[in-house]
Amino acid sequence: MKNYFKILARKLTKAVNPVGSRLWFRKTAGVFVDDTTAMQVSAYYRGVVYVATQIAKLPWDVKDGDNKKLKRDKLHKVLNTNPNPEMSAFTFRLVMMINAINKGNSYAEIERDLTGRVKHLWPISSDAVDVIRSPNGELLYRIAAGSVDSPGSNVYIRPKDMFHLKNFHTKDGLTGLGLVEYAAQTIGISHSADTMAGNLFANGGLPSGVLKLQGKLSNEAFLRLTDSWKSAHGGRQSGGTAILEDGTTFEPVDLDPQVLQFLESRKFGVVEIARFLGVPPTKLFDMAHSTFSNVENANLEVATDTLDAWARNLESEADMKLLTDNFGGKYTQLDLYAVFRGDMTTRSNYFSKMMQSGAITPNEIREKEGMAGYDNGDKFYIAVNNFTPADRVDDVIDSQVSKGETDNTSSGEGDDPVADAIVDFLKK
Repeated sequence: MKNYFKILARKLTKAVNPVGSRLWFRKTAGVFVDDTTAMQVSAYYRGVVYVATQIAKLPWDVKDGDNKKLKRDKLHKVLNTNPNPEMSAFTFRLVMMINAINKGNSYAEIERDLTGRVKHLWPISSDAVDVIRSPNGELLYRIAAGSVDSPGSNVYIRPKDMFHLKNFHTKDGLTGLGLVEYAAQTIGISHSADTMAGNLFANGGLPSGVLKLQGKLSNEAFLRLTDSWKSAHGGRQSGGTAILEDGTTFEPVDLDPQVLQFLESRKFGVVEIARFLGVPPTKLFDMAHSTFSNVENANLEVATDTLDAWARNLESEADMKLLTDNFGGKYTQLDLYAVFRGDMTTRSNYFSKMMQSGAITPNEIREKEGMAGYDNGDKFYIAVNNFTPADRVDDVIDSQVSKGETDNTSSGEGDDPVADAIVDFLKK
């Protein structure tokens, strides 16, 4: 631990979420479900990693009250380069997101310099942390003794020094509930289906059968026959030729190939896991009903419905605990442009319309596309006829009006020269 607050009197503290309550597993569908077994389900693994990596790759800007990026701010480096000397910003966010989704909470201790500004962020194992109240009612984070993060005695950290990312499912607003806990039934069924399918295919894809014999076998003969049959025809030995004697017959249990692979149950599991994670099934590589148009819409849906919510979750925690000098209206913002942007045609149409309305400059477009700016590329343009600098729009309109007045005087037509000039302009 790099920077922590210890309490000498540790009695009479009340745990809000005791560590023991999170060191749990649930047996469902014959499987003990915890975060490790859950990540063995391919659909669940893909969904968790997808959401986590989409958030981890985004630029995390620090901005002032005028919405300008403060790239020289020290916090910008902590959020985008290396939160601590041992990991990159991508890895840090990946760890925080995966723990928050699976276990409901992820924690990182905030280390500050002598001026109180953030110096480092150090992740702490979710299983080692309790949220407790001291005898005077103060909320504290307790890192359990014997854990990797606190091998000696219990360590206590005040909320202002703990970056705490919670899952959306929460009962008290102080701690979150992990997805593994409340999706255990679906995960367990999917895991069991995968395991059973694997066991069948390990048997050569051949289902079980029944050996029929005349008369009655002694216990010794039954065990000998069972062992010899498994040895000769079980597992990888299946598919060979069996030689039966003394009137013994073998009757296989016939199964349809689709039943053998549990296709329907496994597809249902993918859809259910997608619902829990808030992502379209196409993001879990279920392309059963996908088309070009609905895949494009799915990208927008996951960005607006799921990733944006996680971004706001991270931003609010950072604004509250990492921005100590917030007098200038500073705030943090995860740039979701990389997720929202569509194909080349969609992006070009979007930028064209934004530039026509004077909402964005060429250099801002180039920055979004990862290109360097150029001289005089910070001007705003408005499409009057062709692109016109925003600061010269009045000159262009005046010239159009003057032209309209001249034309009307020579033709003797029109009672309102300005209106006529605008009409002529719109006809072009």
